[in-house]
Amino acid sequence: MISVLPSILDVAQKYGLTFHAKSYGRKETLCKCPFCREDARKPKKHYLSLNTEDNLYKCWFCKEAGGVLDFEVKLSGKSFNAVKEQYFGKVRKSLHPAYQLNPYQLKCIGWQNYKRISFNGFLQKREHVLKDWKQFVHDELVTHYALFLCIAHLENQNERQKELMTWFIRKCWTSPIPAMYDQVQNAFLGRYEDLKDWAAEGTELGRSAWRVCLKTMDIDLDSLFLNILFLKALTKIDDKKRHNPKRKVSQKKLYNKVKDTKRHVKIQI
Repeated sequence: MISVLPSILDVAQKYGLTFHAKSYGRKETLCKCPFCREDARKPKKHYLSLNTEDNLYKCWFCKEAGGVLDFEVKLSGKSFNAVKEQYFGKVRKSLHPAYQLNPYQLKCIGWQNYKRISFNGFLQKREHVLKDWKQFVHDELVTHYALFLCIAHLENQNERQKELMTWFIRKCWTSPIPAMYDQVQNAFLGRYEDLKDWAAEGTELGRSAWRVCLKTMDIDLDSLFLNILFLKALTKIDDKKRHNPKRKVSQKKLYNKVKDTKRHVKIQI
């Protein structure tokens, strides 16, 4: 029995997307974008385009694009391999984890073009690929956990908290890391003694960002978010200089770097 890719139109129907009635079933079928939701309150606008012949999708507003399997991955929250197995079954021979990374995941760690240009070279360096992926996952979970803590502990701002949590969930939804939001939420709801390394590091990152706010007398949520991103980036830079990823950077040095950097850089969240 030969398995074939699902129709992108069927996938869109399966997950309850809202279609533009007149374009339904045509080569270009339009519907509301579930990723950016910028057309949700605009009755006549449908930003997501489905190419029913080539099984591709693209949002003309947020630029999310890809093939039908990637489409279902983002709509379902499942991993790429889980979705692939729905239609093609499990691969009998066990594969190295580096081979199971999808193109989007490889792009995030800088290996997509290398695999495309030299597959044999990619096979030889699969352990390096896997190491880079694990480090990427760890760093993303650390940063997102710190952001989640800031939002979860926001006091006396219910509407702002709800808005930010919606933003955070969507950010996790489009992440190349499967079930990122579930991992962050489970760590937050679990016991502190059972925290994984990335959650413990994210907790300290959030606390450090708050200390920077206090030292710089710049106490608002946007500054807190910025401090988290700055501290994480500066920690990575210092780790590379020392060639020792496990060595901690002094808080005083980070405070000074954040203050100096924020004098010259303007970022809008």
